[in-house]
Order: sequence, then structure tokens, then C-alpha cells
Amino acid sequence: MTDSLISALLSARGIFYIIVFFGGSIFVHELGHFLAAKSRGLKVERFSIGFGPKIFGWRRKETEYRISLLPLGGYVAIPQLADMEMVEGKTENPDSVPAKKLSYLDKVIVFAAGAFFNVLFAVLCAIVLWIAKTPVMEGWSGNVVGNTIPELEISPGKIEISPAAKAGILPGDRIVEIDGVPVDSFKDITMQIAIGTRRTEAGKPAAMLKILRGENIFDLEVFPELVAYNPRSGDFVRTLGIEPMMPLIVSDRDGTYALPPGFLNGDRIREITLPDNAGTHRVYSLSQFSALLERSGGKPVTLTVERGMPAKNVSVALTPKTVPALRESGKISFEENGQRRELDLVPVPDELSDFSPSAQRKNLVVLNALPPDSSLSEICVPGTKIAGISSKAQGIRLISSPKDLENFSGEGQELSLFLDLPGGKQTVVTVGNASAERIPEKKVLRAGLPLAFPQKYVRETPWTQIADAIELTYSSVVGLLNPKSDIGVSHLNGIFSIADTYYELSFDLRRVLMLTILININLAFLNLLPVPVLDGGHILFATIERVRRKPLPKSVLSAVQTVFVFALLIFMAFILFRDFSRTRGNADLKTLELISEHRFFR
Repeated sequence: MTDSLISALLSARGIFYIIVFFGGSIFVHELGHFLAAKSRGLKVERFSIGFGPKIFGWRRKETEYRISLLPLGGYVAIPQLADMEMVEGKTENPDSVPAKKLSYLDKVIVFAAGAFFNVLFAVLCAIVLWIAKTPVMEGWSGNVVGNTIPELEISPGKIEISPAAKAGILPGDRIVEIDGVPVDSFKDITMQIAIGTRRTEAGKPAAMLKILRGENIFDLEVFPELVAYNPRSGDFVRTLGIEPMMPLIVSDRDGTYALPPGFLNGDRIREITLPDNAGTHRVYSLSQFSALLERSGGKPVTLTVERGMPAKNVSVALTPKTVPALRESGKISFEENGQRRELDLVPVPDELSDFSPSAQRKNLVVLNALPPDSSLSEICVPGTKIAGISSKAQGIRLISSPKDLENFSGEGQELSLFLDLPGGKQTVVTVGNASAERIPEKKVLRAGLPLAFPQKYVRETPWTQIADAIELTYSSVVGLLNPKSDIGVSHLNGIFSIADTYYELSFDLRRVLMLTILININLAFLNLLPVPVLDGGHILFATIERVRRKPLPKSVLSAVQTVFVFALLIFMAFILFRDFSRTRGNADLKTLELISEHRFFR
């Protein structure tokens, strides 16, 4: 099967999942309203998936079924319940609406039915996932730190020492509480840090961790950094700079790799003893293991591995090997508005996804994004090709490899860069006080052991899955509303991000189901908020009418609905705009990930 056919099949599967599970989440919500209304003897004039003008539809008896232009939700038009003409359109024949006297129970049942059906759909997905088992990376299911990241890129071009490194968090530390909230997994840790509200007197983000180190337990205050995780939307999230524990298991790749003497397939690396009395260290993650190997200086080390069932510890001698790690690359540095800028350049093949050994890497492209305040931030983006460079001394030279940059290695030059942008356009930019640099390949010490990273499949009861989704939804909303949190309305995902996430997860139906559970619990929760226009707002109005024992004035209802419809439309427009930027940023991140992979020898 060709790569192009595989890609087409994966794309088709992604689109299918978006329609079935995301579209299905909207459909079941409206189906709940529809069935509840029918069961209470109400007339349903229209059943619409989407808002706005009709794309296509059909009529059966008294109800028109349609697909509308704006895929931002849906509605069931029930003239007897609410006047929603601005959203649902005019009632075609108001005289045909039966004069059934509606009870308070009728209204509550119909308005709450949408959320109820979303919960039912979530439970159904959870049951399927319970049968199929939930995929969990072994390290992410625990709360043990695997490694501390030394530095973080806070925003494009801005590098800082990570909060975890500043606070002295060590590999093997077990984080048991954050701001008084118990945490059992790295998912919990990441979430509690992100939605945290603790701050210093100066307003800087802070968090109080309870850490178990060996047999000692103590409190440690850390100061998370706000890290930009999307280059387009500017979304920032609180980050510590830690990695989860990740067990390292020796693998012979199904018998295709000859392991070094003394190692067996399935050995789990537990400890490494360094030469020159540098001590024995517990191994918690690949990045920590690699750093420890570098400290060996290439001298023999002893690995302690866990082997067999019942497990026993076995010592195996190993001599680290010096191997190529990073390919030859390049860099162009220049001055702009008194600040030094750098473009990291990576040689890549014509097709970024081509990692075959025979791939010809004759395109030198930009890896890093420039800060938003740079005039070149929209031009020198990840994937932009440096096709040529011109200077007074060298004239115009074509660029196809890092070696070509040596012609422009002098400092203080004015360079003209001939750029091929990812979208196909070409342009020329001139940078001052500039120089180009060829960066030789980098070699590192490695164990020479192919490794596997274990993934567990666990059975979580449907009720546990639903409870986790409710807790996550509630915590997110609380963080959203708390002024001390760094989570704001701008972080909300819209239809573009949701569809993009479904597409990214389409390789594994179980992960698609996990996302669908969360989305349906979100839909149920948000729709029941007591906000006019939403189902919860309608229930609120019905409750007020029941308490005062007479209907609310139509003029009051109409005015309130009008105000909130306009507010909702403005809010949705804002979310869509931010979401579109976020989706473009996600595309940049995918490009950056592919480019970055070409830096490494495989």
C-alpha cells in the first residue's frame, strides 16, 4: 500500500470521526429536545443541525429537518416554549401551533433533555471504552518526576531557567499535593498547575507543592512560568518544566535487532553506576538516562536491570558509544530594533515527512519562530526556505546546505535573504549587522540499546470516566471565572480546534471516545448554566414564572433574549477568530515538529 493511499485513508477516517462523534454530539443534544417535546405533546416546527441559512433539508409531517450553514451547534424550534426568532428564524404558521397549556414540568423536561442525552451519549462511549480499555502511558498514570527540564522557551526567542530547576525538584520526587489538592497522576499535576490561582504579593504565579522524596515529605513553593504553547494565538499556560517518569524497557524490535551481550528483550533499566566513583543513580526517564551517560565520559558503566517473572535484578556491563546525534545545521543572526535575532536553519528533503535514509536534504528551512514584535515574524516562520543570500562582498549565492552559509560568516554584514514561504510565495528581506554560521554535526554518548516505552491498557468504569470528565469541566470553569487564574476566555476551544483534535486522534478510536466523553459532559454542563438563550436560562425563566405564578411579560423576555443573543453572537465570533489563529498555530507546530525531527540522525 503506497504512502499516499495510507495518507488518504487516514484523512478519510479523521473526517468520518469528526462527523460521527463531534456532529453526533450536537445531534444527540437536539434529539433529546425533539423526543422530549414529542413525548409531551408539543409541536416541533424545525430540527436543525447548525444555525443560519439552510443548506439542504426536508419536511416530514409538521417538522422541517435541515442542515444549516453555521456548524456552531443546533436547535429545535418549539414555538410554544420560547420566542427565539433571532436564532431559529420566524415561525411559518403561528396559528397552527396548538394551544396546549404547558406545565412547569413540561418545560423543564424539554429544556433539560438535551443535556441529559449528552450525558447518555457520554455514558455509552464510556461503556465502549470500558470494554476496549483505556490507553495510558505508564509514566503519566503516576505522580513521580522523571526529569527536570533545565530551560524553557517562554516565548519565541526567550529562554529562561525552568521553575522546576530553580526550585530544586529532582528526578524521583513524588508530587502528592498542589495547593492542597491531592494529585495522583501527571495529568492531575499538569491540570492543577495550569488552572492554579495562587500568586505572590507581586502578582507572580505561584504554587505550593507537597513532595515526597525518599522517606521525607516537605512543602516546596514554586513559581510557574507562563509559556506560549501556540505561536499564532498567543495562548499562555502555567508550566513547571518537569517530565513524567518513563520506564525504559530494552527491546529487540521483534527479533530484528541484535542486543549487546548480557541484555535480554524485556529488561527494564532500573539503575546506572557511573565510573570514577560517580555513584549509582536510579533511572527515571530517557532524558535523565541520556544525561547520566554523558557524565560517564565514554567509560564503561554498569546497568542494573529488572528481568523475568518473578522479577530479579541483574547487573550488566555496558560501554557507551559515541554516535552522531544532531545533523549539520545553520544559523543566521541579525540585529533588529536594538535586539539580536536568530534563525535556526535545518536541512530537509522536499517532502517533510520523508525520513528515509536516501532522502536528499537540499532545502535549508527555518526551524524557530521569531517573537511577535519582530517585523519578520509573519515571514520567517517554521518551514520558510532560505533559497539564496546576497551580500556586497559575495553577490547572490544559492543556498542548499549549511556549508553554503560559510560564504557569509563575517560579522556586521547587510544580507538580503531570498525566501520561499510555506504558502508558495517568494519574497526578499534585508537584515542588518548580520552573519551566517555553519553548525557542525553533534555527537553524543548513547547506550546502543533500542528501547520501548510501555503503554498500559486499563479498565476504568464508565462512572469513573464520567466523574473525571465532570471534575475536569468543573475545574476548568472555576479557573476560567477566577480573576487570579491565567486561564481566560481566549483559551476556549471552538469548532476548528475541536475538529483538529479529532483529526489528530483519529489513529486511535479509544482516544476519540475519550475526547467525545469530555465534549459531551462539557455540552451538558454549559447548556444548563442559567444564562438566557441557553437551556439553563429557559429553565430559569420557567422557574421564575412558577414562583411568581404568572408569565413574565413578553416585552421583558424579548428584550433579555435579544441582548443575550447579540452577546452570544459576539462571543462566538471572538472564539472563532481566536480558534482560527490557534488552528493556524497548531499547523505551524506540526511543521516545526517535522522539521525538528530532521535535525536528528535515526
